[in-house]
Amino acid sequence: MDILVWPAVPAGIALGLFVIFHFWLMGKPAGCSTGYGNFCGMVTSKIEYFRVGEYAKINNSKLWFLLGIPLGGFLSAMTSPEPWTFSFSMGMYDTILPQTLAGKAIWIVFGGILLGFGARLAGACTTGHALVGGAMLNPPSLLAGGVFFFSAFITTQLLFGS
Repeated sequence: MDILVWPAVPAGIALGLFVIFHFWLMGKPAGCSTGYGNFCGMVTSKIEYFRVGEYAKINNSKLWFLLGIPLGGFLSAMTSPEPWTFSFSMGMYDTILPQTLAGKAIWIVFGGILLGFGARLAGACTTGHALVGGAMLNPPSLLAGGVFFFSAFITTQLLFGS
């Protein structure tokens, strides 16, 4: 099965245009970590940590943006000419993660918690900082994006480097 992948230049231009279009249409930068926090705040309404200002309402653009991500992926999978299959394969990470489904699920949940905590601590996720903040030339976002990529590089070298 061949996977169709966009070349880097048109994909980068499309992402950049999306960031600009989203900001123009909504008047706010794109990003989903705030929407994730809002969702957690709605599920656990007693925890103020997740509720942030005007975004604490169900009717906000970031929450709908967050919900659109899996919906868009699902629609893409359903309209793909290739048959869609559900898999717990994690590619190269299968060699270092537990082989049981329960073990993989624990690592995925743990990683998600760390990602959510880090996004809340940094004020945005990698998309918010590196893509949107970078497009807006926001100095803290450029620094955060550099730290994200450097950390990913070091982690990959520690896990898979020879």
